[in-house]
Amino acid sequence: MSEEILAPEEKRLKEELLRLAAEFDNYKKEVARERELWRERALDEALLLFLPVYEALEQALTTDQDPAQLREGLRAVHALFSEILARLGCQPIPSVGADFDPLYHEAVLVEASDQPKNKILAELARGWVRQGRVLRPAKVKVSLGPKGGEAT
Repeated sequence: MSEEILAPEEKRLKEELLRLAAEFDNYKKEVARERELWRERALDEALLLFLPVYEALEQALTTDQDPAQLREGLRAVHALFSEILARLGCQPIPSVGADFDPLYHEAVLVEASDQPKNKILAELARGWVRQGRVLRPAKVKVSLGPKGGEAT
């Protein structure tokens, strides 16, 4: 008698499990579609921010200007770019004169100098952070100290 009762219950549970598996699969597909849509919208927003920079560069390249006007135009484009980076939460990493920090700086050159050991002497490529996360470390030249790193 218990087999007669279990068989319909097993069948119901199996159907329930298949239905839940199908619902979960549909849910995963919907989340993937939404994630792609959000990614596309974020990309569109970023591109809209950069279009004025592109247009300013395009205008500068198509007009005949004297070097002073061209330099001023490049300054304006640089200001546009800086504003966009700031709006996106992107900031440069301070380097020259700072203490070397391997979390934010990559030492590509070292040299003896009158500066204390591990002071940054020059920035070879600017580093960037966004909301406290390093996007790219700064490539820097670091002081070995007055005696070139020799033990005193």
